[in-house]
Amino acid sequence: MTTSASTATFRLEDDGIAILTIDNPPVNALSHHVRIAMCEGVERALGDAAVRALVILCAGRTFFAGADVKELGKPIAAPLLGDVMAAFEASGKPIVAAMHGTALGGGFELALAAHFRVAVPSAVVGLPEVALGLLPGAGGTQRVPRIVGVEAALDMIGLGRQVRAAEALELGLIDAVVDEEALEAGAIAFVRTVLREGRPLRRVRDLSLDVDAAGIACIFAAFRKAHPSLFVGLKAPEGALKAIEAAATLPFEDGIARERELSRALTASPESAAQRHLFFAERAAAKIPGAEKVRADAPKGMTVVGDGPVAQVLRDLDVSEGPEATAICTDGDLDAYRAAVARVPGGMSIATRHLPHFEMLAAGCENASQFVGLHVHDGLWEIVVGERTAPEAGLSLMALARSAGIPSIFVKPGAGSVIGRLRHALDQARAEQERAGHSPADIGASARDYGFGDRAVVNGGAGGTIDPALAEALAVAMAREAQVLIDEGRVLRASDIDVAAVKAKLWPLWRGGPAYAAQAKELA
Repeated sequence: MTTSASTATFRLEDDGIAILTIDNPPVNALSHHVRIAMCEGVERALGDAAVRALVILCAGRTFFAGADVKELGKPIAAPLLGDVMAAFEASGKPIVAAMHGTALGGGFELALAAHFRVAVPSAVVGLPEVALGLLPGAGGTQRVPRIVGVEAALDMIGLGRQVRAAEALELGLIDAVVDEEALEAGAIAFVRTVLREGRPLRRVRDLSLDVDAAGIACIFAAFRKAHPSLFVGLKAPEGALKAIEAAATLPFEDGIARERELSRALTASPESAAQRHLFFAERAAAKIPGAEKVRADAPKGMTVVGDGPVAQVLRDLDVSEGPEATAICTDGDLDAYRAAVARVPGGMSIATRHLPHFEMLAAGCENASQFVGLHVHDGLWEIVVGERTAPEAGLSLMALARSAGIPSIFVKPGAGSVIGRLRHALDQARAEQERAGHSPADIGASARDYGFGDRAVVNGGAGGTIDPALAEALAVAMAREAQVLIDEGRVLRASDIDVAAVKAKLWPLWRGGPAYAAQAKELA
C-alpha cells in the first residue's frame, strides 16, 4: 500500500480473506490519511483475484469513534467519507466491519455501508451528533431507518441514543456478536460462514421502508409529545425528523442530498456552534490545566462530619465509611471549623463551609495538599482548589462527582460561588426591571422566550408580553458577571462558567453560556 504502515496494514489469509487494520490513535478518527488508506485497501482487495472477502477493523481501544474534529467546519479533502462508503457498496466481494469500543457518528455510518457488521459484546454504536446541534452527515439518517424503522431511528438519531451490541443485534444493526477477546478471529469465522453459505451481499441503501405519510406523521407527533423540550431553541431534533422523513419518502440518493442540505445548514447555525462549544467545554471542565496526565480515582471511603444540606448530599452518595476522605460540614464558628479541619489525620479533607477562608483553613490542615472545598448549588458541584491543593485531590473529588453523574467544575477560592454570583446578577437585573415599571409577568414571559428556565426566572407570574429587550438585559447582567469572575481568576477556564450556568439551568443550552456570549461580544 502507498500509505504508511503506521496507518494501515493489509494481510491475506490462506483462504482468501483479507484483513485491513487501521491504526490512528487515540480513537481512530476518520482523518484524511485514514480515508485514503481505506480506499487503497478496498482497491487492493478488489484488484487481487486471490482475495475473496475483506474484513475492516481497528487497532487500539476502539473502532472508528467518528470524524476528525480538527476537520470540522473546514473544507474536507478527498476522498470524502462518502467516497469510502461508495467503494464499500460497489464491492462485489463481501466487506465486513468488525467493531469494538465505541463506533459512533461517522464511524458507525461507515460500518453501515459494509455488507455485514460484527461486534464484541462491549461495543457501543450510535449517532450522537444531535448533542452537537448536528445531524449525521454521511448517510446515517438514511440507512438506520431502513434497518430499524422510523420509530426506532428517531429514538437513536433524535435523542442521540447509543446502544450496546446485544441490542444492536436485536435491531438488525449488526449481524453477529463475537467473542470479546477475539474480534479478528470471530470476524474471520463469520466471513467464512458467509462465503460457505453463499449469502447475498446486502446493501442497506437498497432496503425499503414500509410506512406511509400518515404513519410517519403519527410517529413524529408521538415523538414531539414525548420530548417537548427538544423542540424549544434546539434545531437539530427538527432536522432529524426531516432527514428521517426523507429516508421514508425519497429515493436513496435524493434522501442523501436532503440529509446533506440539512446537515450543512445545522453546521452553519449559531445554535450548533454554541452546542459544540459546550460539548468541548464540558470535557475540559473535568481537567486541571498542567495536570492533564494526572490520574485519580474517586475516594473509596468518606467520613462526613456535621449536618446540613451539603452533608446530606455527600451522605446520599453512599460512599463507604473510611479514612480516605473527610468532609467537614459543620455550621459552627470559624475557629471551631478550623480546629475540626486541623484534626483530620490524613487523606483528603473536604471543606463545605467558610470557603472564603479557604487558604487559611488549608494552612491549618495537617495535609494541606489534600485539602479541597465544595460548593453545592442546583445539582452542580463547584470543587475549590487552592494554591496548596495537589491536583490528585481535586481530581479525586471530580471523579467522585462524575461517578455519581453530578455535573461539576473546578473553581479557585474567593467570595461566593460561581452559580451564586450569576444568580445574584440575574436577581439584581430582574429587580431593576421591576423598579423601572416592568411587570413580573412580562419579565418572566420575555425571559422564557429567550430560553431561560424556571430556575432562572422566579416570581415570573403567568401570561405577560414578550419584550426581547427585557430578556437581553438579564443576559447582559449575567454575561458581565461572568466576565468579572474571569477577570478575578475564579475559574480555571472561561468555558467552565458556561458549563455551570447551563447545567444549573440558568442559561439556555443553545446559547452557549454567559462567558461564551461575553467573549463573543454578542451582548453589550
